[in-house]
Amino acid sequence: MTISDRMAEGPSGPRVSRTLLWLLLGGLPLAAATVASSRAAFLILAASAGMAAFAALLVFTPQRTADVLFLGFVGLVSIPLGKFFLYRPHVGGWPGLRFSVSDVFLLLSAPLLMAGLLWGRRRNALPATVLLLYGLLVVQYAVSVVGSASHLDLGLFELASALHALFLAFATAAFFRRALLAPFLVVLSGVVGLHTLFALLQAATGRPIGRSWFHGTEVLRETLVSGAVRLRPSGLFDHPIVYADFLVLSLPVLAAGFFACRGGLKRALLAGAFFLGTAGLILTLSRGAWISSAIASGFFLFLAWRRGLLAGAARASVRRAIAGAAGVLLVLGLFFGPAVYDRLTRSQKGNLEVRFELNEIAFRMIESQPFSGVGLNSFIQVMEHYDPRDVMRYFPATVHNLYLLETAEAGIPGGLLFLLLFGAILVSSFRRLRTVTDPALVWMAAALIAGFLGFAVSQVADFSHRIEPLRSIVWVHIGLLFGVLSIGSAGSVGSVGSTGSIGTPSGPEEEST
Repeated sequence: MTISDRMAEGPSGPRVSRTLLWLLLGGLPLAAATVASSRAAFLILAASAGMAAFAALLVFTPQRTADVLFLGFVGLVSIPLGKFFLYRPHVGGWPGLRFSVSDVFLLLSAPLLMAGLLWGRRRNALPATVLLLYGLLVVQYAVSVVGSASHLDLGLFELASALHALFLAFATAAFFRRALLAPFLVVLSGVVGLHTLFALLQAATGRPIGRSWFHGTEVLRETLVSGAVRLRPSGLFDHPIVYADFLVLSLPVLAAGFFACRGGLKRALLAGAFFLGTAGLILTLSRGAWISSAIASGFFLFLAWRRGLLAGAARASVRRAIAGAAGVLLVLGLFFGPAVYDRLTRSQKGNLEVRFELNEIAFRMIESQPFSGVGLNSFIQVMEHYDPRDVMRYFPATVHNLYLLETAEAGIPGGLLFLLLFGAILVSSFRRLRTVTDPALVWMAAALIAGFLGFAVSQVADFSHRIEPLRSIVWVHIGLLFGVLSIGSAGSVGSVGSTGSIGTPSGPEEEST
């Protein structure tokens, strides 16, 4: 089979493939000619050989390459292995220009994405309303950055973070196809298990096992009014709340995968990851995440009921699964019940009071700069000017309410646009869910919507959306949601009451790029 046969059909396919090969292989003679005793020349040659090999993958196996790259940047997005360039000590947003191991796969996938869009083999799956609101929000961010010239670098860092998140969602939605659903669930199970394994080791030993590779040398501790100290493990993340919010997003997806999958091994893997993650969520001692997870679980079951997933033959299976889950949760309650009770009833009142004090500071900022805000990513830098109680002296932190933070830093227009953006994501996905008939995709879309709702609720008492890698995780989640809805709306067959499951094709797969 020739190169042109393996490329996407079309009059420009062979010509484009030959152009790619010549452009990327053209560096080899140049590198070979410059080889001397220097290490730089050797690196040039090695880089050229690597690019040549990657070019061959792009040309000969474009779809498989795209799938591997998709699973790479989606699967590794929660691993906090990366570097901030131009770093400035800071809390509440990007402290520099970030490049992570996930971005390596994202960057390598960009040529395939651009080619697919140009040749019509891939399409934008994000709703126009979401893109419009995001564009307006970015414009308002730019206004805020210009208005805070004294902290221009921090504002530009956060603006770069916003653009990176949008591209991540766009690429996730464009690359997703139904055949990737099972591999994605396996990858997600592994990632949840990995983080929770380290969280359990941290809780058992009191040492920052795993966490110390990326962040600090201590496990966060919570001191209760009784004087007792509780450990709050965080897996490989920087903070237990970030780990907890990651689980708020992930646990409904694992549950949906369990209901939609066929095959005992896959279901056992998903069930194990789900209950392991539930134990990790309890260990974080995050009250906001517990409440948000309960809301997400309830809304997930509501969507499943509304779409008829709990009717007919599926009802008995779901009931058995819920009964089994209740039994496991009861066992977990016996182990962790005292810690949960202490966290709910014996936490220091100051932990809650300081959040209200930060809210008051945010309101003063909004009153002072209602249109442009005090400057994107600059809350702590300007905090002292709006802090008559000197909260900064003992708690120099960003306001623990994402929506107030957006409004304080980007002005009232920025806060309203951010609320409208999250609202548009929920409303658009909820409406489009009705058009999906493939049961497996309905399960997944319902879980993704419910997880995002839970996360949105959690941000009333936190700002973890500003912290990496959680921001990237959230926008991968959003991209996956609209990718599922796009595939389900365009190519699903059968009815929701049918026996379609993960591992069973449903509708035509998109062509290779």
